[in-house]
Amino acid sequence: MIVQPDFRGTINAFLRRKGLFILVAGLACAVGAAYLLVTQPLYQSGASLVVRFDNNQAAPNIDRTMNTTQQLGSNERREIIYSDADILRSRDVIKDTINTLGLARVYPKLAELPIGANRKLDEAAELFASNLVVDVGLQSDVINVSYLNTDAVVARDAVRQLLDHFYGQEAAVYANPQLRFAEEESGKARDKLADAQKALTAFKSENHIADLQQQVTQLLLQRTDVESRLNTARGRVAEAEQRVGALRQLLKNVPDTVTSSASGEQYRAVDDAESKLDALRAKRNQMGTNYRSDSPLLQQVDAEIASLQAAAKQRTHEARGRSSTAPNVVHQNINTDYLRASADADSAREPERVLSAQLADINQHLASLESLRTKYDDMSRAVQIQNDTYRTLAIRYETARVEAARNAEKISAAAVIAAPAVANHPARPRRKLVALATLLAALILATGAVLTVEAIDDRLTVPRDVVRALRLPVLATFTDT
Repeated sequence: MIVQPDFRGTINAFLRRKGLFILVAGLACAVGAAYLLVTQPLYQSGASLVVRFDNNQAAPNIDRTMNTTQQLGSNERREIIYSDADILRSRDVIKDTINTLGLARVYPKLAELPIGANRKLDEAAELFASNLVVDVGLQSDVINVSYLNTDAVVARDAVRQLLDHFYGQEAAVYANPQLRFAEEESGKARDKLADAQKALTAFKSENHIADLQQQVTQLLLQRTDVESRLNTARGRVAEAEQRVGALRQLLKNVPDTVTSSASGEQYRAVDDAESKLDALRAKRNQMGTNYRSDSPLLQQVDAEIASLQAAAKQRTHEARGRSSTAPNVVHQNINTDYLRASADADSAREPERVLSAQLADINQHLASLESLRTKYDDMSRAVQIQNDTYRTLAIRYETARVEAARNAEKISAAAVIAAPAVANHPARPRRKLVALATLLAALILATGAVLTVEAIDDRLTVPRDVVRALRLPVLATFTDT
């Protein structure tokens, strides 16, 4: 029979079946009360970790030339945080924690079971994992760890040991397996660098090279200076040779001796005779005014005059007939200048020869250095390459070594910001919440039981049920007396 219940009928049904309602509700409450009485209280201890990313906890910045300030992306940060949370939940960390505390202390009832030790440890790890909560914040870098145990002190110690083993496991996970390889490669690179430096040093010592480029620059400056002085010396030589040539040509044109007529000493007798002759002529003229022309005195004077004239004429003729050959003074002066010019030319040729030899030596040295430049550059590049390689490998080795030391000291980027403590009140079960849930469940179960029984009961209990079922009015009702 299909019945469409209404509010009044529902109330009547609950009133009729109040015993069932009370029975079901009482049973539900009894179950809840029994749970609260039987369930052993659990104490919770927790800790909070913050994962730091701002100061590069992995290793210090050894290579100062490299930019290591690049920040991690949000996805990478979350991956690291989730990785740390998974390490906290890992079975190995839980087992190490249980072994450290002792199975009998953590779960004494489980330790008393007559089963194998490995099975006990496995079941203890599962129970520990079920009581362990690792919560990762969605908008923060904080990891919250909480653990429940029947003993508050054990709960606190378990969280402490869990964190200690977490740091050890994290160090093992993030340990650098390439430390030995990096050390070996760094040593090989150092040996290669030493060999390359020795080869370069021997090459420089053999060829007397300190700094090839600097030496070439100095030689070029020296060559410029020597060429300038050589050109000046050559100009002086050319000037001296030109002067020597001119003087040589002049010596050819100027005779070395000269032929001269009588000199003044040779004409002195003629001059004396002329002087006496003039004096006698003057005397003759003076006497001619006083004496007659046939005077003996005048005749004597005339005879002296004639004698002196003849002597002067003869002496003049003799002087004019005489000549002398003497060295040419001009030629001698020119020859002196020529000798001086030749000496100057010879003295000018010596600096030219010395400077030419210096220039040839410089050019030869430059050519020798230039011929060694290729090999020198190759060896220098080899030293530079080996130096860069060794520096890179040494930095990697030092980074790996520092990281290994950090791992050995269990230094982690996750720092404890809230240490575990002993709880004063049990965290499980939550009595108020369980009581409220029990009352709510009792009401729901009792109501469901009443409605279910009412739905499956096809008896007509009130006149209204008859009207609804038969659609006929009820004329009278009878009750048992």
